[in-house]
Amino acid sequence: MTDSSLKLSRPIARDDQLKKLGLMLAATEDIDVPESIFTYGLEATGKSHVVKFFLESENIRYAVFHCVEIYSTRLMLESILQQLLGEARKCENASEFISLMKNEFDYNQVYVVILEESERFRDTDSHLRQVFFRLQELTELNICVIWESRIQWSRFLPSRDLPDPIQIHFPQYTKSELSELLISSLPGNKTEEFKRNYCDLVLSIFNVVARSLSELSHIAALHYKDYCRPVEDGECREEDTKKLWFNIEKQLKKCLSTVHLREVASSQIRDLFKEIENLKSEEANSGVNTCNTRLTVELPYYSKYLLISAYLSSYNPQKTDKRFFVKHHGKQRKTANSIRAKERFNSQLTGPKPFPLERMLAIFYNIVEEAVNPTANIYTQISSLVRLQLISSVGIDQIDQPKYKCNVTLDFIKNISTSLKFDIHKYLYSQ
Repeated sequence: MTDSSLKLSRPIARDDQLKKLGLMLAATEDIDVPESIFTYGLEATGKSHVVKFFLESENIRYAVFHCVEIYSTRLMLESILQQLLGEARKCENASEFISLMKNEFDYNQVYVVILEESERFRDTDSHLRQVFFRLQELTELNICVIWESRIQWSRFLPSRDLPDPIQIHFPQYTKSELSELLISSLPGNKTEEFKRNYCDLVLSIFNVVARSLSELSHIAALHYKDYCRPVEDGECREEDTKKLWFNIEKQLKKCLSTVHLREVASSQIRDLFKEIENLKSEEANSGVNTCNTRLTVELPYYSKYLLISAYLSSYNPQKTDKRFFVKHHGKQRKTANSIRAKERFNSQLTGPKPFPLERMLAIFYNIVEEAVNPTANIYTQISSLVRLQLISSVGIDQIDQPKYKCNVTLDFIKNISTSLKFDIHKYLYSQ
């Protein structure tokens, strides 16, 4: 999986980790790469970015699999094979996976498999864990599996005869490192000093409540245009930090209470502010009170996508997930049996089917517009949907494998999809 058109920027403040990866993955004719590498650290500490940057800079072929989609072993194995081979292969189980690797891979080339959020791998079959921890031994290839995790190896798995991997720790960014990262993420051609003043301002307010780079980047990008507006309008100079601070202070402090929620996306916030301004001007011109017009959404932004994911999980057969959510899934031949099966399957008549939580989350991460980190807030919003009876828990309570069922109608989902500008019809198996 190396694409020259998608060049990753060099990671900031991660030189030690890059040096360790260079020592371990610099294979020669006499030395093989290690069987497993375990990278761990808190959310948004650059684990995946650093590994991908190193592999691409060294032209090492690699495959990435996010373990939130591990509910289907077949999809996982086929995805890894497709990324490493460059073409689709059918693979039903681990035995076929090993056989295909032995027959079709180059024994003189280095391969790497990256398992993101690999702590989810703990819930899989022990046989599958053994396969990936001993993949080099089983295939006799020069292949390394990199386990990216948010927890330490001591909490990852009991030994169970598994080989200990080489561990690389990614510590949390310091305040000065966060400032450098935020500066590099800001768009435009303003001076570095101007961007630094803005980032230091954001960190002075939010560093106490949020240390996550993803959250801080979202906040910085969301308000940067408003921070620049007085300079662009000629009201002040770039050096007038005091005036720029007073201009943006109120907006930044409003975000303190919802810093982790992201109830609406950046584009929606801007659209909402414009709509409020338009209504206020209409009210001033017409003298009619329009305060009763409802501008707020009935559900948080991510809750809407979670509810859509729950509906698709309940009403689409699981075998169709590959067709709807996997890129380059290949052509699907229509046979007489498949046509008759689709005619018999009318989800609106048979009603919603139970689905596992992992399947709903996998669909959610595929359809949501931006990259989302699985945080406690996502699971809190799922609990809220259950309390609102929009989805319901099914069967005996199982903490490790909970199952749910969607309770809303297609018209309800269509209304939510319209508010998100999301084309639900592209993902419906039967209508």
